[in-house]
Amino acid sequence: MRVEKIDAREAPLELLRELHACDVAATAELLPGEPPIPFEQFEGYLRHPGQGIRHRWLAREDDGVAGTASLVVHGPRFAFVEVKVHPASRRRGIGSALLADLVATAREEGVQAMFGHHVTPAGAAFAARAGARDDQRDIRSRLELRTADLPPPRVPEGVELRSWVGLSPEELLESHAAAREAMRDAPMPGGTEDPGWTVDEHRAMEDASIARGRPPRVTVAIEDGEIVAFTDLRVSAPPAPVALTDDTATLPQARRRGLASAVKLEALRRLRDERPDVRFVVTFNAERNTAMRAVNTRLGFVPVATFTSTVLEL
Repeated sequence: MRVEKIDAREAPLELLRELHACDVAATAELLPGEPPIPFEQFEGYLRHPGQGIRHRWLAREDDGVAGTASLVVHGPRFAFVEVKVHPASRRRGIGSALLADLVATAREEGVQAMFGHHVTPAGAAFAARAGARDDQRDIRSRLELRTADLPPPRVPEGVELRSWVGLSPEELLESHAAAREAMRDAPMPGGTEDPGWTVDEHRAMEDASIARGRPPRVTVAIEDGEIVAFTDLRVSAPPAPVALTDDTATLPQARRRGLASAVKLEALRRLRDERPDVRFVVTFNAERNTAMRAVNTRLGFVPVATFTSTVLEL
């Protein structure tokens, strides 16, 4: 077994296909009832990585890819890590070897705390052996889009709903980036710190999403010319049975007025009308984010998996 660091942006297509096969096998048990990520979507993520400093490794065994690992650094206390090992290659030290290289690179990047998730008892044991501590739990929920009850949204007087696909309109760019700052009070694993959001980062995120073939599908609530709530869906080109809710947030001063429900309803109704190929919409929320989880429950989302955040201090 050997570990190699790669630049996925320039890797040969055949190597990406090997990585995809390993990823699909390693994550199948985590996503019951859902089709695996299509290769084109997987390739888009790797070719167009977006914000943050990104590193990726693979482990080879008998010339086949047996495991992968990735590190995304957004700040000294906001770095996300994944370690995945093919089921046929587990319990042979592959995950530990990948993690050792990952931790060494994280230290070189000045990372002080990084976090990931585990779902299975084996994943929990691996995190514990690495010295990570479990923190908040995150709930993955799923909506059956074709059969969901999605009535027309209602908004308070003076509030307008507006939707688009792709780049934020120039006249709303600063407002949209500022609205994303509302995500900073969403629950996060202890010891991690969101470094914040800027207009440049917002445009970089949009550009990367478009390059991946998953342009942002945005619905916002506007009051007095400013965005006070938004939601953002991502879906690949047809056929794509699964769409993802990227973020949903309401500014603190506009909360408890039904705006989160309104923007999500409008976005889901538009998605259903415009994309008959989409069957599921999935979302991911901290278990203690009871307000957003209540909104999702009213819309018909059903919990399908629990992910435990685990934090490693360096």
